[in-house]
Amino acid sequence: MIELNGVTKTRAGLAALDDVTLELDGGLTALLGRNGAGKSTLLSILAGLMFESSGRFSLRAQPLGRRRAALRAETTLLPQDLVVDPRAPAEEFVRYLLRLRGRPDRLVGEMFERFGLNGVARRPLGELSGGTRRRVGLAYACACDTPILLLDEPTQGLDPLERLALADYLTEIGRSKLVVYSTHIISDVSWIAPRLVVLDQGRVVHDGSPDKLLAATPPVFEVSCPTGADVERIRANGLVTRLARGDGDDYAVRWIPSTAGPHDGAEVEPTLDDAYLALCAQGPR
Repeated sequence: MIELNGVTKTRAGLAALDDVTLELDGGLTALLGRNGAGKSTLLSILAGLMFESSGRFSLRAQPLGRRRAALRAETTLLPQDLVVDPRAPAEEFVRYLLRLRGRPDRLVGEMFERFGLNGVARRPLGELSGGTRRRVGLAYACACDTPILLLDEPTQGLDPLERLALADYLTEIGRSKLVVYSTHIISDVSWIAPRLVVLDQGRVVHDGSPDKLLAATPPVFEVSCPTGADVERIRANGLVTRLARGDGDDYAVRWIPSTAGPHDGAEVEPTLDDAYLALCAQGPR
């Protein structure tokens, strides 16, 4: 459906995206990366709202060049910060956005039901919490019913039950659409997306399943440290992926050594948090 080949985007001489090559044919893809990794820039280019500085971009095997009208017609992007009129009632605002897009509003009622918004449909957006406004944005994006759905940090501000409802819906529509969503919440990845793309400093450092990322993780150890000085000694010899208070005054430390063993602690199974932090610690290759 969408193919990027060597796409780079520079701003003020800095590369927001650097030689990105991806094929996005359908289904669910999670876009993971720290702040400033290039996730929002990539989504904006995929939505046809921003031009790449160099590289090739194709839709359905047709090079787009600078012509993006066809791409925009097939794509809906929900940005991280949706600008709303605080005076507008929630449902009326969604129907207004759909009219601007030239999209039918037949799914509005279903989306308000699915995202638990019936009770606030007539309330002004300015009276709603940030999480509720986020759900209104999701209702709009899903009601557009375009073949390509791009979501920038869609779980931001949602509680666990709301995140679960969103995950169920994305899994459902991912069978027939291309859905790309960015996140920094690693737990979202393991139970939603079969494909994970990790960006770091504008470059793709992983493209594959979460299991593939886990399989590439170096050995992980857990150790109990009685003092802060012991924790710092561990930090000096590897990457600490989790630090918490243990029993008493001890620190429970999860870490990945930077050199060969023997090492403090017992080896444990890696988590996606371990895998992601280890990958980003290596930097773009």
